[in-house]
Formats: sequence, structure tokens, C-alpha cells
Amino acid sequence: MSRISVRERAFATMTVDVLYQTLQESFRAHVGRALGAGATPDEVRAAVRVTAPFGMTRTWRALNVLDALLAERHEQEGKRTPGAA
Repeated sequence: MSRISVRERAFATMTVDVLYQTLQESFRAHVGRALGAGATPDEVRAAVRVTAPFGMTRTWRALNVLDALLAERHEQEGKRTPGAA
């Protein structure tokens, strides 16, 4: 396991989540792990988009869930910012 980074493992597990449509807690955890390991939201989107050849509808659903997760995360970070109303 030391040959791939936490970020790379998170990308791999996210793609499995997309293909198996486990888009609730598991997907949320793996997205959080990727972002926590330094991935940008655009890199996370790209990791999800790469699954399109294996099922466009699955990828589309995952992108919708991802957008909601990223929006929720952005909102939560805004609330934690000092002086934010």
C-alpha cells in the first residue's frame, strides 16, 4: 500500500463507489479523504468523470451527488470562517 498515496487510494475507491453506485456514506468518506489529502474539487470531479466509459448514467448520478457534497462542504467551511455571518 505504500506505493500509492492516500490521495490516489481515495480516487480509486471513489471510482468503485461510482461503478457500484454506493453514493452515500462511502462516497462521502472517500471524497473527504481525497480532499483532505490535498486533491482539489476539480481533481475529484476528474476522477469521477473518468468512469463515464463504464456507465454514463452512473457517472452523471455521481457528479450530481459530488456537486451537492462540495456545495455542502463549501457552506460548512464558510460558517467556520471567523467573522462569517
